[in-house]
Amino acid sequence: MEDTFYNLALRRRSIRRYTGAPVERTVLEAILKTALTAPCSFGHRPVEFVAVEGEENIRRIGQCKKLGGSQIEGAGAVIVVISRLERGEFWIEDAAIASSYILLAAEQQGLGACWVHIRNRQGQRLSAEQEIRALLGIPEDYAVLNLIALGGKAEEKPPYTGADFDMGKIHYGQYR
Repeated sequence: MEDTFYNLALRRRSIRRYTGAPVERTVLEAILKTALTAPCSFGHRPVEFVAVEGEENIRRIGQCKKLGGSQIEGAGAVIVVISRLERGEFWIEDAAIASSYILLAAEQQGLGACWVHIRNRQGQRLSAEQEIRALLGIPEDYAVLNLIALGGKAEEKPPYTGADFDMGKIHYGQYR
C-alpha cells in the first residue's frame, strides 16, 4: 500500500515565489476546512483564520512586517492564523498545528505555501501583530501567530528524499 501522507510530506516545501494568480474560492475553502480539523488543547477550538485576497490587500498585510513581509508578494491569498486567548496558554501550539495542516493541504491542492512569522516580530511602527490586528479589525483578545502565503508555484523545489534525513535525530527509549 502506498503511503500517500508520507509522499505528500516529502513534496511539501516552502515556496516563496508565486505566479500571482488568485486562489480559487473552492480551493481556499477546502484548505481552511482541513485546518478546522486540526487537534487543539482541551477541544476548545480557539484558532480562527482571516483569508486575505487581492493584490493590494496582500501587499498591505506584507507591509505590516518590517523584515520578511515581502515574501508574500505575488501570493494568490494569504491566511492570517489567529487564536482567541480567553481559553488558555496553549494557543501557540494550537495555531501552529492548524498552520501545519494548511501547509499540507495547500500542497495537496497543488499550491505553493510558506509560513511567515508574525508573533514577536517588528512592524513599521508597532509590532507586526498589532499592525495586522488594526488593519484587519482583529479583536484585542486574539493573538496573531503567523501568515501563510498561498499561490501557484513560480519556483520548483525537488521533494525530500531519504538522503535528506538525519536518522541520528531519532531516539528510542531514551536519548542516545
